[in-house]
Amino acid sequence: MKRHEALHPLSHHHHHTLVMAQQLKNADDKASIQQMTRDVINFWQHDGEDHFRDEEEVLLPLYAQYETVDIPEIQEMLIQHVQIRSYVQQIRGTQRKDRQIFRNLGELLQKHVRLEERVIFPMIEQAIPENYLYQANGRFHRDTYSGF
Repeated sequence: MKRHEALHPLSHHHHHTLVMAQQLKNADDKASIQQMTRDVINFWQHDGEDHFRDEEEVLLPLYAQYETVDIPEIQEMLIQHVQIRSYVQQIRGTQRKDRQIFRNLGELLQKHVRLEERVIFPMIEQAIPENYLYQANGRFHRDTYSGF
């Protein structure tokens, strides 16, 4: 899917997220719960948390200057942000983890990226003037996985 150049950093973050999601969805009896826990925490601390901030504190407020954010697609996006944060907190805080929590997080991450890439970002690209998209780009964090 062709993405506006200014949103490339967020799309690169999404690629990293899809790699993580696939690993989590494939969590079987051979997968180390300790390693998956470390991977989720590392992913969240270095990229996931900042990515959500980029969207919630930079991109959506900019979008709100041109279109209403009180729509089901944006509501679903933000609800998913809360759900993902909740899974990460559960993984951080629970001593005895079930592999299903990792699979559930992987499914949600994949669903979330698809929503943003297929629905949210096209709406944003259409609504926000190009020069303002470029200005927002300068405020996005750099992903440790891709360097974007």
